[in-house]
Amino acid sequence: MKTNTYIKLLLTGFLLGFVLAAFAITDEEIVIGLEALDDWEAAYPLALQIAREQNAYPVWREVAIKYSQFDSDNRAYLQAWQQAYLLNQESTYRDFLNIKPQSSLNHYAISAIFKLIRASDKFEGYLRFIAEFSNVVESIEALLKTHEIAFQRAKNFNEPLVFDAFVMTFYGAKQIPQAIELAFETEKQRIEKELSDIDNIELREKIARRLFNEGRIAEKQHAPLVAARKYQLLNLDIFIDTKVFTALLDKKERFAYQKLMQTKQNEIAKSIKEMRDAIIETLQLKTQLMEPAMVKELPAQNPSLEKIIARHNYLLVQQFKQLNKNIKAGSHIDTNVAELIPVLTGLKIAKVIGKISLIITKTLANPSKYQAILFGSKNN
Repeated sequence: MKTNTYIKLLLTGFLLGFVLAAFAITDEEIVIGLEALDDWEAAYPLALQIAREQNAYPVWREVAIKYSQFDSDNRAYLQAWQQAYLLNQESTYRDFLNIKPQSSLNHYAISAIFKLIRASDKFEGYLRFIAEFSNVVESIEALLKTHEIAFQRAKNFNEPLVFDAFVMTFYGAKQIPQAIELAFETEKQRIEKELSDIDNIELREKIARRLFNEGRIAEKQHAPLVAARKYQLLNLDIFIDTKVFTALLDKKERFAYQKLMQTKQNEIAKSIKEMRDAIIETLQLKTQLMEPAMVKELPAQNPSLEKIIARHNYLLVQQFKQLNKNIKAGSHIDTNVAELIPVLTGLKIAKVIGKISLIITKTLANPSKYQAILFGSKNN
């Protein structure tokens, strides 16, 4: 009898345990069930709890997107940013931009993307950034970086026609005067080497005639850089007593080089001013509630383009630190408040970048062999 009672109790306990186990569903399953019932409001707190436990970017991202109408205090969205920041991957930052395309917080992600591109320091990376984010201050910095890389490639190759390609491709680049001078110096050295015997009058006349003819041909071929350089070479001391130089004395071509340099200097000054003005205007819009006096004084101070970019980067870093500090402290943050940098205020920057980068974009489609050297690509 006692044995039967023991067996019954054992079976009852087993069945009870089986029933309880059957009903022990996970939080994830509860959330899925509530979502299936279209009860998103009830599912949201539990989804938040799951996200806190797992604390990973994909989970916070999913909560921020699925429950956007209930995430009024941006808890999930801001935690998604925190995880993206910790991962520090370009692909993650780009994905973050899609959570709330119009959010002011996106500028931090764009800035982080640029920092990664700047760390790799690749020409194509900067061009890609300019094409995608043409309305932010970082796009101007990216443009300046393309100038630096292309000019260094031109110097490494040390060929006059490559320097010419740089001048014609990168409108307004501050390195243009130096590129023109280096092209001249390179060709000058070749001529001096060719004319090692300066007492050879016949050879000097021959080279002078060749330079003059090459200048004329370049003019007809609409190659003003080549033409100006050829005429300027005729001003070298070794050609002063040649018949060609004498004939050139009263011709306007003699001053083509100086006019070219002045034209390029004017273009550079105009380009730099346009970029400076665009950044200052954007900074003034972005910092209406932060250091307004300092930003307002920028035009009067007439700082260099590099200093203005440095000021922008400084302000961004300060805001960046404060944002992350507030998130960690659990402070309430409205991602649309004016203190955060609006991503769509750099319309003037976009206009400037569009004009300057247009030549580069067109050239990339079908570069000459000299432009291909600047781009770091193989010529067709």
